[in-house]
Amino acid sequence: MSDVFPRVPLLLEPVFSERPWGGKLLESRFGKSVPPGKTIGESWELSDHPNGRSRIAEGPFAGQEFGDVLRRFPRQMVGVDRLPERYPLLVKFIDAAEDLSIQVHPNDEQAKPKGDRGKTECWYVMECEPGAEIVFGLENGISAEDLRRGARDGSIEDMVARFPISPGMFLFVRAGTVHAILGGTVICEIQQSSDTTYRLWDWNRQPPRPLHIEESIEVTDWKASKISPLDVSEITQKPRVLTDNEFFRVRVLDVDNEMALPTDLSGSGLIIVCLKGGLTVTAPEGVSEMNTGNTAFIPATIERATRLTGNKARVLLAESKEL
Repeated sequence: MSDVFPRVPLLLEPVFSERPWGGKLLESRFGKSVPPGKTIGESWELSDHPNGRSRIAEGPFAGQEFGDVLRRFPRQMVGVDRLPERYPLLVKFIDAAEDLSIQVHPNDEQAKPKGDRGKTECWYVMECEPGAEIVFGLENGISAEDLRRGARDGSIEDMVARFPISPGMFLFVRAGTVHAILGGTVICEIQQSSDTTYRLWDWNRQPPRPLHIEESIEVTDWKASKISPLDVSEITQKPRVLTDNEFFRVRVLDVDNEMALPTDLSGSGLIIVCLKGGLTVTAPEGVSEMNTGNTAFIPATIERATRLTGNKARVLLAESKEL
């Protein structure tokens, strides 16, 4: 196998995850080749997590796992000489035909005993039905004992705060925040590379799934920030920062011409998620065509030499802050 690193964009193949609340939009709206007869709730677009590792779709690395290429070429991929145990971010699409559980995620320290990472995440609402809502946080004055009782008898449904959403809305969800994505919603989620979720309530779904009431209460951040959504539905022809936290920076950009990537990239490689429209990614030694619902990784070594050409495209640009 050659040790020459090709200077090409890396278009990724998703890993599909069956969920009881999943729908059909990943296939019908985004053309995903989902497994027949399965109820797919999530497509992990870029993942180095052991529970689902995405592969490279085309070019010299076609068929290879993203993480394998990362660890073979760390300097070229993410600008460091050490081999990352796991790429720190995970990108997924969520098709919530029904309500997800009311849940909470641990932070890094709390997740260590599980052998996983914490799960701070952010959501970009791609589609939602009229009147769609999310659960974000608790109503004022809810105590641990209230939450314990509510998770046992269902009264938790009156203890959580609900907020209306619309396409083009962006939300940052720090670990420890009680939340739920509700039915009729398709989102793009960028998160820490984690698969640890504690369920407080699952709407009496049948067959029942395990709840994690005590674990949830233990990791809930009782001083969690209140919801602070951004409406980014208007066109933005310059990269707009949506979140810049200790784990990742995410920006949104509309592309309807040819342009270079932003000049202030971190040098740790760049994730591009095509939210709508068509996008051509041109690098020194290769070109990738992206459609709505595609995700690509631009290795650190070619960030400054890569150009985008859009056809009414909207993209998310995400970078890890931990490399």
